[in-house]
This record gives sequence, C-alpha cells and structure tokens, in this order.
Amino acid sequence: MTKRSIFTELDPMFHPRSVALIGASGKPGKVGRVLMDRFLETGFREFYPVNPVEQEILGTKAYRTIGEIPGPVDMAIVLTPTDATLTAVEECAAKGVKTIVITSAGFGETSPQGKGVEQEMVRAARKGGARIIGPNCVGIYCPASKLPYPLPASFEPGSVGVISQSGFFADYLTQVASANGIGFSKAISCGNESDLTATDFLEYLGEDPETKLIIGYLEGIKDGKRFHALLQEITRKKPIILWKGGRTEAGARAAVSHTGAMAGSGAVWEGVFKQAGVISVRSFEEALDCLYAFHLQPLPKGRRVGIVSGPGGTAVGTTDMCLDLGLTVPRFSLRARERLRKTLPPVINAISNPVDLTLASLVTPRVTGDAVRILLDDESVDMLLVVAVIGGEQLRDIIAEAVAASQKKKPVVVTIMAESMQSVVQDVPLFLRSGISVYSDAARSAKALARLVERAQFRARRRGALRSMAGRKNEKAKRARNLDVITKALQEGRITLSEHESKACLRAYGIPVTREREVHDGRAFRETLAKIGFPCVIKASGPAVSHKTEQGLVHLDVRTRQEAINAFTQIKKRAGGNSGSILVQEMVHGVRELMIGLTRDAQFGPCVTFGLGGIFTEVLKDISLRVAPITKQDALEMIEEVRGGHLLGAYRGMPAADISTLVEILVRVGEMGMEQPRIKEIDINPIIVSGTKPVAVDALVVLE
Repeated sequence: MTKRSIFTELDPMFHPRSVALIGASGKPGKVGRVLMDRFLETGFREFYPVNPVEQEILGTKAYRTIGEIPGPVDMAIVLTPTDATLTAVEECAAKGVKTIVITSAGFGETSPQGKGVEQEMVRAARKGGARIIGPNCVGIYCPASKLPYPLPASFEPGSVGVISQSGFFADYLTQVASANGIGFSKAISCGNESDLTATDFLEYLGEDPETKLIIGYLEGIKDGKRFHALLQEITRKKPIILWKGGRTEAGARAAVSHTGAMAGSGAVWEGVFKQAGVISVRSFEEALDCLYAFHLQPLPKGRRVGIVSGPGGTAVGTTDMCLDLGLTVPRFSLRARERLRKTLPPVINAISNPVDLTLASLVTPRVTGDAVRILLDDESVDMLLVVAVIGGEQLRDIIAEAVAASQKKKPVVVTIMAESMQSVVQDVPLFLRSGISVYSDAARSAKALARLVERAQFRARRRGALRSMAGRKNEKAKRARNLDVITKALQEGRITLSEHESKACLRAYGIPVTREREVHDGRAFRETLAKIGFPCVIKASGPAVSHKTEQGLVHLDVRTRQEAINAFTQIKKRAGGNSGSILVQEMVHGVRELMIGLTRDAQFGPCVTFGLGGIFTEVLKDISLRVAPITKQDALEMIEEVRGGHLLGAYRGMPAADISTLVEILVRVGEMGMEQPRIKEIDINPIIVSGTKPVAVDALVVLE
C-alpha cells in the first residue's frame, strides 16, 4: 500500500456510523456486558447488539444475527466463543461489513490449528471486502467517534496515538492517562494480526494529522524492513515511544504464547530503536513518564538542567541522578545569581545549582515560583527540575504562573515528595492538566528530562546525516572481480571462506586489510617472506580452519627466516589435513583491538555490529548494533555507544584512532550485507589500530 492509500483505507475504521456487537450480553461479568455498558455510556447512535437468544439487552433491541440488522453496518465487534467466530466473520462479510474486530482468543497464539482458522477468517473477510483487526485484541478506541474500550476512559480528543499488541496495555494506558488529562486521537489493539498489523497502523498514525505523538507496546513484527523504514521516516516529524516485550529468552517464549509473535533478538531491536530515534522504554511506568514529558514539554536546546529543591539532601541526590544520565548541572549566570540573591529570603544562602530552598519553601511556597521564574530566563540552563515536599493547587498555580510568564520555552518537570502516595496521586492530574509534567520520584523526573534531550539530539543529528559511498569509480567492476571467491566457494559446496578469501571480499569494498599472500609449498613460502618482510605473522589458512590461536596455528611477530621456517613446519604438522595453505602477512602492532561484524536478522535483515575486539568480544559483550544500510552518522553513534569507545581517543601516549576510517569501514560492511545476499555472517576480529589507522587483521565470511 502507498502512504496515501493506507490512510484512505484505514481512516474510515475510526469513524464508523454503525456498529454491531456480536456476542452482546446483559449478564454481569461477561465481556459482552462490559462493552454494552461502554457503548450505552458514550451514547453511540447506531449501535446494534447481536445475540441469538435475546430480543432485548439493557433496554436496547437485540438481533439474532447481523444479517437481521436493517441497513448497513460499518463495523462489527465479535465476542463469540472461538469455535463460533469463523461463522460470525462469514456472516459479517455477507452483510457487507468493512471492519471486523475480533476480541476472541484461542487462535494462532495457542496452536497451528488456531493459526489455520485465522487464515480462513481472513479469506472469508476478504471475499466481502472486509479487513480484520485481531483476533485476541480489544480493537479501536477513538474519542472523536465515541468508540470505547472495555475500561472506562475519557472521550476528550487529543493528539496521542496508541499501537499495542497487548489489549491490556492499550486499554489501561488510555484509562490512566485520560483520567490525568491526556487526550488521545486513536488507540489500536491489534492482537494476533491475522490481517492488519501494527506496522499498518504505525504507517496510518504517521500520516494522521490528528496524531502528534505515538506510543505503543510490541512483541514482534512480521515485516521488519518496512517497519524499520517507517520508524525512520515518522520519527523525523513525530516522537515515538515504544515498549518492546520479549527482549529476553523467557520473555520471547511468553510472547509466542501471548500473541503468537516471534519476538526476535533484543539487541537487534535496541539497535533498530536507537537508529530510528525511537524512545525505548521497559515498563508501563516508564512509558507513562515519557508520555507525560513528550506530550506536555518542549524539547530542550541542550543538556543543562537547573535544579530547584526544597529538601537539601534531595538536591544533592538529584544532582547525582542528572549527571549519571548524561545531563549537566552548570553554574548559573552571574545575572541569575544576583537576581536569586535579591529575590529569595536571606535564610536561603546557597545561591548555586542546585538551589536549596530549605524550609523556606514550606513557610513561603512562593519562593519556589520566584526561583523558577528567574531560572527560566537564565541562558545557562536549558530545563528545570523542581523538587517539592508539598504539592496541591497552590504549588501548581505558582509554578504554572512562573512558566506562563517566561518568554523562554523550556521543559519544566516537578517531583512531589509528599507524605503519602495518596497525596501524589491527587496531585498528578492537577499538574498535568496545567501542562506541568509531575513525578513522585526525582529519578523519574531526571530520566524524563534525559529522554527529552535524547529526542532533541536525535533531531539535530538527523538534520545533518549524510549517506556515503556514492559514485566511486569502477567500484562495481572491482567488487565483482574480487567476489568471485563467493561463487567459487558455493560451486565447491562450501559455506565458509578462508581468512584470505574473506579478506578479498573486504578488500573489494575498500576495507583496509593486512598485506599478505597465501602459499602452498616451501618455495612459494620463501619467496613470499622476502616480499612481506619481517616481522611477520604465519598462519594456517583454509575454510576448515577455525580458532587458529587455540590450536597453535598462528605464529606472531616472527622476526627471522629460521623462525619462519620453523613456524611453517609446525603449522603444517598441527593442521594435518585441515589446511594445505599457509598465510604469510605483515605484523601489525597496536594494543587497541576492535571487532566489526555482520549478521542477518530474520525480521530486519543485515545488521552491523561494533565493539571491542580480540579475546574479550564474547566476554564483555560491549557492542552496538544498527540495521544496514547505515549512514556515517549511524556509524559514528555506534562507536560512541560502546563503553570502551573512549579508548579510541588519545590515551597514555597513544594518538587518537582515525575515527573517519572506522566510520567508513562500518558503512562498507553494511553495504556488503545489502549487496551480497549470499553472505550470512562477517566477523572481522580483530581490527588493530596501528598508530592511528585501523587494519583488519583477521576475518571470516560465512555464506548461505
């Protein structure tokens, strides 16, 4: 579907003129009764209960089948038992219903037979021109159209769109957030996605002019490449907050039994989110916290936070929290310090960042507003974090007035450390409805600000992101010539390339590798020694050779001809029939070792990884990941992400590594993954930084 057609096709689903509730009930405890209550509460005009044995439900005329309803029906919500659902879908299709929401469970998430029934339902719906949402979902919530979810929620329209593969997440989020004054444009629970998918609705919300912010819960995606491309496109104009379930092995198993979704690799998903600028969360609480921040606050211009605190100890702890999250707590400008000193009571003598208001904030609450007003106008801070021990309407009004009076639009978040959680719960809607993000803990407030900074930095980076590798002279012909090793290996029935063959692939893409030659006999070996020179490295070479170091098949820093001959003899003896070849290569000196790799993910395709190399790769697991193709900006972020990345700077007398070459290597490995579909894996380990230049010392390419 094109962008225009998917919006045109899906938008009518959110604005039905008539809805049939198949499986409606008047019995308490039944889902059919809950939805009956919701529809009656909303006053939805053309609403038709369908029940084979009831003539009237809760004072509303009921119909035995959907076919008996006079006039057209735009949407049907199917609540029937699993074994009756296919028949209900067939009757909907015959009636001409265009949208069928199936809440019933017990299909593809439980068995292959259930998956088969899902496919039958889709075929039946398509015959009548209908689309299915679900099964195993709660469907659509749309305040503008009065379409309800089972849990009661406000019908005040807003600009937040929800996509969820969990019905409870969508239902509960809309209930809690709407009770606190957050308005929604649309919410979609898509369940098992037998027909329409989360990716379809992501594309829809991306184009929906009423949706300014997207939040969701996902367990797996059926079309990873399309999903990834949409994320990258939509996040340029709208924030996306996503909670990915099934990141762990146990969570992935639970996802299969929940919605039948294949959860995929948690590391790949994190890479996808970072690459696309998605705000990744790991709990319902964190999702709400980010929602309140992004819905209400502007993006900061930098990472400098000003802290205004009543309790002194909390001021110190909050400072630490901000610094731990990568925020800075700068010294206020001289002008701001002078204004604070003149405005605040004399008892407040710590005119610094954080501002410790002491007990004065309890005795005279207005001092909090004075501090906020002064600091919002200070050019040395980009955002404010306020910590208070007493909330309520007075503090709300004081802060709201200060924010409204400022000409500078900066994020302001408030932490209320009240004497009871009950007080905090009462304060949340008060502040949120006034446009102030409020939290019960300073750590949550600091993290909310950090996520706003993350979004602001992503937007700034993406404005300058450039694709590379365009228009190199004769590159395609050179690649084709050097990649004959792949064709040769496949013809020989091999899926593993030797180190020498693997480096030929890298060389074809302009990736710097060691000077080396592969030899098969003593005469060629001696001639090669003269060309490569000393010191050198002598290795076994062949597609069947792996873990060369552990098997004693590598001799490093060979400095004389006799050492080389001895190494040649020992390697030949130890390798036995596994290697008829010897690799002679230059000795590359350097203490900084890196790893760059490529794998193919079942959902997202080729993925590039970067991390510390050598023997520590598997132990430390300090890696970053992006989906190919990657930009130079993606590559730079990958390098900055790893904890050991600081070792690439000037360090203990060593010069800084040539980051631009590393960036280029990462981009080119991504291109290999895109252009060479027969390459399944690439492992370049180690890449040694020699002086400033990174050089691929060992490599392995695996085919499929």
